[in-house]
Amino acid sequence: MSATWRISGVIFLAGCGGANAGQSDPQACAPVAAPEASMDASRLAGEFVVRLVASSGAKRGATTEGRLQLTPHDSAHRRLELPDGSSNSTYTLPFYGTAAVDFAAVGAVAPGDPASVDPESPGVLVIERPGQVLLRVGSEANRRGVRRFDGAFTVLRVLQVTDQGFAGTWESGVGLDRSGGHFCANRATG
Repeated sequence: MSATWRISGVIFLAGCGGANAGQSDPQACAPVAAPEASMDASRLAGEFVVRLVASSGAKRGATTEGRLQLTPHDSAHRRLELPDGSSNSTYTLPFYGTAAVDFAAVGAVAPGDPASVDPESPGVLVIERPGQVLLRVGSEANRRGVRRFDGAFTVLRVLQVTDQGFAGTWESGVGLDRSGGHFCANRATG
């Protein structure tokens, strides 16, 4: 075998490293350096390709990628309902949706179905209060009329919003097992 063929083989194999099969360059999803001073959820509607990168927990260093769809809530579902039947005006629930993501691949848990389309118990719920936007994952965590104070959770904290998408940090846990990292959600193009 000639030296040219051996070098070509090494170059080819080196070019195959990095991203997992079917994923783009993992460097494309870097942590947000500085959060925005004022956060607004108004541009979160639509379909996104979301990537989660684990920086803590049992799956540290792992990534997963999937689809996230967010739809505006109707007026009856935009307020946070309290157990006594009143609503909390500090929080709004502007969007709900679905996630088709392998959360377990990064050590995250999803209480209930992340793909639920039921507005009473959606797979993903956007929770906004002044200066803060969260996405809570799992139909059981998002069931209306139930106030959860313990149990499994996965939350994405939005730190930056652009016309192309949004990014931030995520955390998840059940019992004493915790994981977390950062995420990027880019508008789907096809």
